[in-house]
Amino acid sequence: RVGDTTDPMQASALQSISRCYRLGLCRPAREFPARGFQSAKPRRHGWSRNGASAAAGGADGGTAVEETPATKGGKGGKRDLQEAYREVREMLTDPSRLVRAVASGKAKGADPEWRRLEMRPVALKGGVKLQVVKYDARQAFTSNHAYAGAATAGPRGRRGRRATGADPSRTGADPSRTAQGGPPDADRAVDEALRCGFGNWRVETTAEVLSLRVTKSGEAVVSRSRSLLANANKGGERAAKNQPLAHDRQKSRLLSPSDPFLVHVGVSTKDGSAIKADRRDKYKQVEEFLRLVDAAVDSARTGGHMSHGTSARPTRLVDLGCGNAYLTFGAYALLNRTRGQPLEVVGVDVKRQARETNRRVASALGWERDCVFVEGTIAGADLAFPTPRERDQSPPGGDQSPPGKSTLEPEVDIVLALHACDTATDEALVRAVRWNAPLTLVAPCCHHDLQTRVRDAPTKRPPSLVPTLRHGILRERIGDALTDSFRAHVMRLLGHRVDVVEWIGGEHTPRNTMIRAVRTNARAAPELWREYDEMRELWGVTPWLAEALEPELDAAREEAMRNPVPVAADGEVER
Repeated sequence: RVGDTTDPMQASALQSISRCYRLGLCRPAREFPARGFQSAKPRRHGWSRNGASAAAGGADGGTAVEETPATKGGKGGKRDLQEAYREVREMLTDPSRLVRAVASGKAKGADPEWRRLEMRPVALKGGVKLQVVKYDARQAFTSNHAYAGAATAGPRGRRGRRATGADPSRTGADPSRTAQGGPPDADRAVDEALRCGFGNWRVETTAEVLSLRVTKSGEAVVSRSRSLLANANKGGERAAKNQPLAHDRQKSRLLSPSDPFLVHVGVSTKDGSAIKADRRDKYKQVEEFLRLVDAAVDSARTGGHMSHGTSARPTRLVDLGCGNAYLTFGAYALLNRTRGQPLEVVGVDVKRQARETNRRVASALGWERDCVFVEGTIAGADLAFPTPRERDQSPPGGDQSPPGKSTLEPEVDIVLALHACDTATDEALVRAVRWNAPLTLVAPCCHHDLQTRVRDAPTKRPPSLVPTLRHGILRERIGDALTDSFRAHVMRLLGHRVDVVEWIGGEHTPRNTMIRAVRTNARAAPELWREYDEMRELWGVTPWLAEALEPELDAAREEAMRNPVPVAADGEVER
């Protein structure tokens, strides 16, 4: 009895324990409240508040439930917690009704093991199961549990064989686990969750959303609202059929593994059902590249900088240094076969073997008319598209260009150059500028030329730059960034809107920088020209690209100085 002690602290502790017993809160650790739900097993009578008959109630694996009369809706809509938990349990154990359930917070006097818990039915290969996700302070733990009456198979061992069953009655065995040694079934998982002592439950079903809050007095406040699925247009079919969600989230892919191009080049399996394990990096490169191309094409057309292709005037794409043409074919498959846009493609590579191989692939796919491959250098290859245009004419008197250089400049809409070595990327940019291409996408590779120029520059640099160039690895990386900075700036001076982005993660390729330029024909502000001049003076170099485009840069500078535009009018300059 509380009054039998003279120690004030002990008396206070005994009073607190006594109050917990009166409210039904004093239960074994993480089993709050034991009386709060109806077990799947037959209920046992005679449960006392001090848990004296707990052993009798749990001898057969069931959970004893106290026979407490349900409180009719009281003040503030309060209900008996046992009755409310019984209703929640019925929802959680019915896969045809449950959509999602979330438990969080803690009831007074309880100490849940988990910070948050989520439940939902999922469709697995072994049938529909209840997925339980438990969150602690750092990570999530996921388990799947078979519903009552569903056939279950034991877990597979490391070599795929079924693991032998464990006897739960054996000393040290966990009685909450199934005979096969796997996770407990759905009923037991729900019972365990309800015993954790969470203070709030939100249960979404196909018909309604139930919210339950445990009050300080140990009662339940329950509110209901209309089902989210019933309110959402896309939920109508799901709500009507009560179909569990698929366990695996369907990835959003621009090219399906069943695309004939991916199957033919060996990225996908022969039946097109999946991507081969050893080709996932290649597929990732193609997929991420196509996402960037798709967004860039849409942006250029939305801004009015590139026209939509028609059957009489298809969009033209050139891939300079195409190699095995994975990205070339991928761009054609996306824009033409998936997006339905008339498109003609020319791939250029210096290797004859690449040209022949790519032609065979195009023929096998039935794309030989629209996908043309030529042998030649990036700077000097002559291009011929299947559908001619009026501007595709040689200069008067024929092509008088020196060997290895071409003055035949056809109309081109999209220029690609991925991983062209050193100044080959600059050569691709030169051709894109002289073609007046509306969209240019280049992914540079090595940057040796400017690194050599910086190293051999006669100009004395400021002392603050000396430490950055003292070590070879740092000098190389600074050279990479400086080269691409010059390239982006030169393209901006020549009337392009330029972005430099990472187009794929570094784990797939270290050369993952993409320069994206859309030709807007906007004049650069004088401030941009001053930045360019100061950049050259600071490092004591002129980049190869600027030397190759010297006539175009001189004409653009003269126009910018004659008719200057304010900095605020230049969308590429932020102040």
